[in-house]
Amino acid sequence: VRDNIAAFGGDPDNVTIFGESSGGWKVSLLMAMPGAKGLFHKAIVQSGPGLRAQSPDRASELARALLARLSLTEANISRLAELPAAEIHAAATAVTGPSPADGFAPCLDAKTLPRHPFDPAGPAESIDVPLMIGTNKDESTLFQFRTPTFGHMTDEDVDKRARTVAGDKAAALIEALRTRYPDYSPTHLVCAIQTVSMFWANSIRLAERKAAQGGAPAFVYELAWETPVARGALKTPHALEIPLVFDNVEVARNFVGPGEAPQIMADHMATAWLAFARTGAPETSGLPSWPAYDAERRATMIFDLECRVEFDPKAEVRRILAA
Repeated sequence: VRDNIAAFGGDPDNVTIFGESSGGWKVSLLMAMPGAKGLFHKAIVQSGPGLRAQSPDRASELARALLARLSLTEANISRLAELPAAEIHAAATAVTGPSPADGFAPCLDAKTLPRHPFDPAGPAESIDVPLMIGTNKDESTLFQFRTPTFGHMTDEDVDKRARTVAGDKAAALIEALRTRYPDYSPTHLVCAIQTVSMFWANSIRLAERKAAQGGAPAFVYELAWETPVARGALKTPHALEIPLVFDNVEVARNFVGPGEAPQIMADHMATAWLAFARTGAPETSGLPSWPAYDAERRATMIFDLECRVEFDPKAEVRRILAA
C-alpha cells in the first residue's frame, strides 16, 4: 500500500487498516509488529480483539502433531508442498478441532512479533495510531443459530454457561445481563454470556490498555440495532456491521432485512468509519459527539437508529469479568 497507493489517488501517509473477527485480531497483531510500524496510521478492530499471540511452545506442539498426522517428520517436512491443500486442511482440523480456540495462528518470535499485542499493556509500536474498536450486541447468535438447541435453551443452560465463564460469580453475571436485557429468553441469555466473554470483555481490555498509553486515542462502539431477518431471532449477530460499514446493504438484504432501517444504519456507520480514516476521530454531523475512551468515563457510541453515547455500559458485567 505504501509503495503503490499514490498511483490510485491515495495518500501513503494516511492509511487505515481494519478487520472483522479474525481480521480484527490480525489488526491487533499488526499494531505490535515492528515491521509494520509506520505503514498504517489508524486502526479499527471489529469484533476481534487480540490481546495475546500464540506461544512458541504451543505452535511447535501443533506443528509436530500436524506432521505426525500426515506421516511426515521434520526431516522430510518439504513434502508438505507436494500434498493437496484439502489433505493438509483435514489434518489441521483433526489436530485442533473444527473451531480451535488456540490453533494455527501467528506466534511470538524474536523478530516478527516479539511481544503479545496488548498484554500486559499496549504496544509502543503503535502508540501514535488512533484506534476504533467495538462489538455487536449479540455476536454469538450467529454461531448458535444453526444448532438444534437454539430457541430451546433453558435456565439450566444459562447457569451452566455462566459457571463456565464466571465460576462462583455466575449468578451475579446472569443477574447483570438480565438487568441489561430483561426481555431475553434463556437462549439469548446464553448467547449474551458468550458474547460478553468471547468478544466484548477483551475489546474493553484492549481499549483500556490503548488509552492507558496516553498516546493516540481509542474510540469504543457497540452496534445495538437488530436485524429483522429470521423473525428477529438473530438480534445483532456477529458480522452484521460489515454491510453497514461498507454501505452496501442492497447486496446484503438477506442479512440486514428490508425497509429503510438498514440504510439509516449504514449512513451512521459508514460515515463514522470514513471520518475516522480521514482524521483519526469518528466525528460526523449525523452522530452525537463521541469522546475518546478512558478508564474513568468509558464513553461508548451505541449505534442504533437513534445513536447515543453511553458511559460505562454493562458496568457490572465488566466488573464481574475483570475479577
